[in-house]
Amino acid sequence: MKCARLLLSLNLALSCAAGAIPAFADIVLDGRYVRTTDTTFGGDVLKIGYGGPCMATVAAGTTWTEASNVLIGCCPDDTVHAVMNVYGTANTEKNVYVSGKIRTGDCHVDGGTWNCAGLFYLGVASMGTLSIKNGGSLVVGDTFNINWGSTITIEGDSNLTLTLNSAGSFGQNGGIYVFNNVADSVTLEKASNLVIDASAYTSSADKIVFERFFSANTQHSVLSNLKFSVGGESFTAADQDKLNRYLSGIRIDGFEGYAKSFVVDATTQSVALHLSKIPEPSAFALMSGLAGLALLAGRRRKCRLIKA
Repeated sequence: MKCARLLLSLNLALSCAAGAIPAFADIVLDGRYVRTTDTTFGGDVLKIGYGGPCMATVAAGTTWTEASNVLIGCCPDDTVHAVMNVYGTANTEKNVYVSGKIRTGDCHVDGGTWNCAGLFYLGVASMGTLSIKNGGSLVVGDTFNINWGSTITIEGDSNLTLTLNSAGSFGQNGGIYVFNNVADSVTLEKASNLVIDASAYTSSADKIVFERFFSANTQHSVLSNLKFSVGGESFTAADQDKLNRYLSGIRIDGFEGYAKSFVVDATTQSVALHLSKIPEPSAFALMSGLAGLALLAGRRRKCRLIKA
């Protein structure tokens, strides 16, 4: 029995090395890949593009669920890259790493939904690219790490969604975290392409602060290395005025009735998102009415003094 299992494992390994086109769990891997254990990438990991090019595809109408960590673009050291296409639904339960060593990785969420429960690393040891289009959505449960000159492009009504936990905090390094001093870029067709899912956090306070919406590793990077382009307007994550001017239209699920403002902390190299509750229309009417009564009372008081 042990020999039979060993032979099966060897056959599977040879099949992968030969560049066969396997399909399992609703993902098609066209090219080189391997399942292994690697503590550098969180333990059990599916390496897409190990030892050669590979294209991974989650087809429309299918759902792929992966319990291991996922690495898109891996060693050995060559320049051939790996590609991940999500047309259906991808559920990755742990961390996702895009690009390793000098191998690059490209991810395209094209009309599909990618739910990443863990950390998402765009750029590990080389640049990675991410495009989200045709109503696609990437939902990240922990920090979105962007490194090594990586790029994000979001079009139309597609979105990148960052998740707040029940305590009102983002992942372990904040919402979007910049690690090194190579400029990364985020291109949005409109501010609402960036979404915060705050449905797990409940508060009725008039003023709320979500810390570390954006942050940078102060030993290796600064906020200005994160470049934004929103509707053609360009600025950096360190520009508080332009953050407020061009990113105020981001969507915050669960706190739609709040005005948003960004506050940059140069010391900690982080950006906090401040929310202020917008009064209901009835409250505006009440305040307007009270102001009118106060004005009328003041005029009557003035008239009495003049007559006296």
